[in-house]
Amino acid sequence: MPYNTTKIADGVHAIDEDGFVQCFLIEGDDRAALLDSCAGGGEDFKSAVLSLTSKPVQLVITHSDQDHTGGQDYFRCRPQMHPAEYARYAAKGNAGKTPEPLWEGQVIDLGGVKLEAALIPGHTPGSIALLDRAGRRLFVGDTISDSHIYMFGDGRDLRALIESLRKLEAMEPLVDAVHPAHGSPVLPTEWIAKTRVAAEKLLVGELEPKEPPFALPCKLYSHDGVNLLYYRPAD
Repeated sequence: MPYNTTKIADGVHAIDEDGFVQCFLIEGDDRAALLDSCAGGGEDFKSAVLSLTSKPVQLVITHSDQDHTGGQDYFRCRPQMHPAEYARYAAKGNAGKTPEPLWEGQVIDLGGVKLEAALIPGHTPGSIALLDRAGRRLFVGDTISDSHIYMFGDGRDLRALIESLRKLEAMEPLVDAVHPAHGSPVLPTEWIAKTRVAAEKLLVGELEPKEPPFALPCKLYSHDGVNLLYYRPAD
């Protein structure tokens, strides 16, 4: 599986898996945080990560979908995630693994770089964002994207997503860029509000259902560049 690395800023890299999903490596003075671990895993993924840092790597899981945990076993640490995600994580082939809790407001100190966790349910019950106040960056997992946002199936909650987007909007004055796990690795902060508006329109039935771009048990709903894959009985 090919992995490409892109430098976003000093100490911040995106690791892209064949244009499908990306994770992020954030390096501090003492250690590095790997936000998610792509889908394929394998030695190629490990090599891509270790080509970017020689420091100890702490794995942080934004949520437990398998395209975010594929490379987790290549790092000798307990993955950190919000406990609201534990049950879903265990059900996806991780029974017996013991993640480390990462609570709302908890700070991961990498030495000169600090990442603050925020619980943002909706895409999954325990989805989190990571705020780098000093770097003015917000890492958002699958909650925001200029590709597709999956909002059908196990654990998805459209109303919760809308509330979480409002929470992220309150953080907008603190950041200059948003970093999603799918699509462009860097988005301007206005994508937070764009996504919230699209989700609100979907909730009240203002968006027209279309066929998804590939075979999925859902419909595609689009507004202002935001593409939501969603299922409702009327579909």
